[in-house]
Order: sequence, then structure tokens, then C-alpha cells
Amino acid sequence: MTHPLIEQMTLARKAAHMTQAELAERAGLSRMTVQRLESGGLDPRLSTLSEMARVLGLEFHAAVRNEDGAAAG
Repeated sequence: MTHPLIEQMTLARKAAHMTQAELAERAGLSRMTVQRLESGGLDPRLSTLSEMARVLGLEFHAAVRNEDGAAAG
């Protein structure tokens, strides 16, 4: 099962008529990394998600929350 964030990135990639290989090249990743992320076979680093979002023209914001959902800090 893939994370909703990855699903949104996959939809954005497809809407841009971009292949996994094209996204990978522009983001400095291997095609296999993109394929594994999209299939749920890899837990991405925040830097990977951020770079993919940049290539896809998406905003990426990370937030840390407590178990009860409140913002940490």
C-alpha cells in the first residue's frame, strides 16, 4: 500500500505526461527508485520527496505531530 502523498505525486507525474524515467532523471534518482516508491516498496527520504515535488511543480511541507495529532513543539 502506498502513502497518499506518493499517490498524489504519481497522479501529478501522469498528468504531466512524464514517465518514471523522466521524473527520475530530472530529480537525480534512478528509475528503479521512482518505481519502488510508487509501488510502495520503498520508504523515501524527505529529501527525495522534496526533490520529486520540485520537479513535479508541487509544494512539499513536512510537519512533525504528536500521536494525538497536535503539532509538536
